[in-house]
Amino acid sequence: MDQPPPYQPEFVPMKGNKYMRLEDTHGAPKFQHTVVLGQPQPVVPQPRDHIIWSLCSLVYCNPFCLGMLAVYFSIKSRDRKMVGDLEGARKHGKTARCFNTVTLTLSILGLLFLFITYGIIIYQVAH
Repeated sequence: MDQPPPYQPEFVPMKGNKYMRLEDTHGAPKFQHTVVLGQPQPVVPQPRDHIIWSLCSLVYCNPFCLGMLAVYFSIKSRDRKMVGDLEGARKHGKTARCFNTVTLTLSILGLLFLFITYGIIIYQVAH
């Protein structure tokens, strides 16, 4: 028994017109429509990794190397998100956000202390 070689449908060329319209008797084209109804899937928000904020904390204001820790946890959060572990990504993202918040707070307090000290010194020198 001779069997024809198995052809996969995507490699077999099609014959005839690719797009055929059904013509109405009055000459107006008819189109076939397909409607697919399904249950809407719940939208799960993606966890945030705060990578941009962490990089800015690392470059611009990095007291006690907290910016580096924020970048570390941001990258871990992104890795967890890529693997599909959304709960782990959320946990690492929250840790990165905490480090970023502490870094920003310490930087603002440090700058405020610097400006007040500079103002006091300038005031004492002037009088």
